[in-house]
Amino acid sequence: MQADAEAEATRIKAKIDSQVHDTFAREMEMRRVEVQRVQAYGSKTVFVPQSDPGVGSAMALGMAASLGAKATS
Repeated sequence: MQADAEAEATRIKAKIDSQVHDTFAREMEMRRVEVQRVQAYGSKTVFVPQSDPGVGSAMALGMAASLGAKATS
């Protein structure tokens, strides 16, 4: 029941946010959402865009190479 209430609250908030036309207000809302996302997942989480399948693979390879370099140093 709590999950349903939270989902409904999120839908209502998203609907209200979509009706904001002021550019500054939209930017501030985007930043607020980003802060909440970092708080929810932790500051060391990396968010990879899902639009291009090759992007995630390249980023994962780069991170793995970086971790390997740190481990051998």
